[in-house]
Amino acid sequence: MGDNYGCVDLLVDRRKSSDFLWVSRPMDPLAPHRLPPEMKYTREQAIEAALNHPRVLFTVETLAAARGVDKAIVRREARDMLEEMASKAHLPTVRWIGLLTVKVLKRILMSFRVNQKYLLEIRQQMKHSDVQYVYVPSHRSYLDFVLMSYLLFTYEMALPNIASGMDFYKMKVVGELLRKTGAFYLRRSFSNDLLYKEIFKAYVASLVENSDRAIEFFIEGTRSRSQKSIAPKYGLLGMILEAVFQGLVPDIQFVPISITYDRPLEESLFSYELLGVPKPAETTSGLFKSLSILREQRGHGHIYFNIAPPISARKFMDYNVRRMSALSPNAKLPTDVVKNLAFEIIESHKRNTIFMPFNLIAVLFNERVHSYPHHPYSFDGLLQDYCWLKGIIKKLGATVFPKVDNGEDESYRRSEKDEIKESLNTHKNLLSFDSHNSLTLHGSYRDIKSGKIRNVRGHNLDERTMKMAVPAINLGIYVNPTFALFTKPTIAAVSVHTSDILEDYARETYILLRKLLSNEFALPTDDSTDIIANEWTHEMEFLFNAECFKSENNRITYGNNEKLRLLLSNLISPFISAVCVTCLTLYQWDNPTMEGPTDKNILKESQRLAETLLFQDDSLVRHPYTLSLDLYLSTLVSLTSYGAIKSIPNQPNYEIDRSKISTIIRDLEKILLSREVPGSYLDIGPTLIHQDDNTLQAKL
Repeated sequence: MGDNYGCVDLLVDRRKSSDFLWVSRPMDPLAPHRLPPEMKYTREQAIEAALNHPRVLFTVETLAAARGVDKAIVRREARDMLEEMASKAHLPTVRWIGLLTVKVLKRILMSFRVNQKYLLEIRQQMKHSDVQYVYVPSHRSYLDFVLMSYLLFTYEMALPNIASGMDFYKMKVVGELLRKTGAFYLRRSFSNDLLYKEIFKAYVASLVENSDRAIEFFIEGTRSRSQKSIAPKYGLLGMILEAVFQGLVPDIQFVPISITYDRPLEESLFSYELLGVPKPAETTSGLFKSLSILREQRGHGHIYFNIAPPISARKFMDYNVRRMSALSPNAKLPTDVVKNLAFEIIESHKRNTIFMPFNLIAVLFNERVHSYPHHPYSFDGLLQDYCWLKGIIKKLGATVFPKVDNGEDESYRRSEKDEIKESLNTHKNLLSFDSHNSLTLHGSYRDIKSGKIRNVRGHNLDERTMKMAVPAINLGIYVNPTFALFTKPTIAAVSVHTSDILEDYARETYILLRKLLSNEFALPTDDSTDIIANEWTHEMEFLFNAECFKSENNRITYGNNEKLRLLLSNLISPFISAVCVTCLTLYQWDNPTMEGPTDKNILKESQRLAETLLFQDDSLVRHPYTLSLDLYLSTLVSLTSYGAIKSIPNQPNYEIDRSKISTIIRDLEKILLSREVPGSYLDIGPTLIHQDDNTLQAKL
């Protein structure tokens, strides 16, 4: 990408002219799915089509017979479900919401930057193509779908049918307004409700085949509070793909969009949610309270939407797959097709991630805490290392804060010094230079109401832990986006955990870590050993060229570039610690005083153990980020795939293979205890500045 990024700021023109005239301009939004009139369904036709789908009719008959009631009663239930579910596009509503949206965006943002190259190409293709389109943005904030709609409205493209959770449906007034902008609603879980499942499948089928509007959904299923890619969900994607598999549409073009926030609106909540404090319920009153963000003009910096080339669904369905459908109308879409496409979309998100200056600053500060805890950054020192890290990222083919082509203040290329100053001003609540010109992390812990303490998902952490963990995890949220680039290099770097190690042993360590961390970093958990071994070779080539390591006679030793080697190793360590803590917790589960090893109990006990280890010298846990409950959940998925634990049918408990767990603990302890890390967040804990406000404000 480099400097010729072709990026525009959508707010530049909006700051110059009337918002009302803009939203009320004459429009004929481009519908992406060209259909003959008789095939284009209205809302009511889509509902009727779903009700009369053969699978729905069969389910209605089956349930009516099982309950001993008339079919009309079950059919009424099905219609009520569809009325709750179906979208209702209404352009006048879109215009009025657009007016409010643009005024809020101009107030809270410095810029909304879009790489429009592929969007313009896609728009041109839509005029002549009869395929369906699906937008699949990464999910980093509730603002994602609002910005996506704003983007399409700007380019006069029809707003899509947007898959939305029932949390929004339940918001008074707001739920119906969102429906009129294209939202269709789905329940979070409905696998045990056969009627709802078949109704939803049938409705999705009608959208794919008979709606002239595209579909938009988040393949990650939920917001990534960690701000890095999370493992994809397959359910809705599989339903959408059925239309291609059955030959009902010629193709579906999936458009991946990587979203990067300088400062997410929910920043103050993410750390608490990761630690187990439940998020505030989505309510209309909460939405109005969240408008307090308007007080800080342009306080949330920049946002990037990086639109990637579309991915064709047909590419994942070879002749044999299409032949299955042709030979049998009841054939099922192979799960490998869905999984491979899902990870292709996630990989596109990663490849096209834009890094903000504060992502680099957070990485550097994190490294300084571990390697030089008593030598905080001066501005000049930070500038020097910022330029160094930015150079590495650019060599690896990624982009840091690309300029815009239409920016008023960007007629010249801004310097790295300007980038740092602006970024630190945006994040002055978290990091700033003190009176001694030392870069300092600020305390951001707020007391939480007792009701939320009782409802925590995990262990009830001590207040001293929270005071250190909240700002450290808050900083970690800005470190995490760099794993889009650094996941595999960090795993390779930490695999060579001592100098003069056998290359074969280091490779085996990489394979182990890669499998145990796959779900955490949105990598396929069932990749073969050969695929992972090839990854190792590729990553080590980069590390050898960077002089982090040297190789001779099948042995690897440390190279001259200690700076990069330590930075990469320290980045991944909290995640390895979390796997180790989970395994230690599972291994000790035979204690008769403990309840069964369910997800909830394992999370609670793992977090309890991590808190204990965090405050021990020479510990396995050196970073508060290891307290994040998300890490233990993802570890359980990877351990299941690895065969170290197994779900027991019809029970919430796991069956634990203590032999495999013991081997994993031994290997991970070798890695974690061999590190020579002079510092940790315990060293800077006393310097954290705690502010007077002791109320956690709920923001949507």
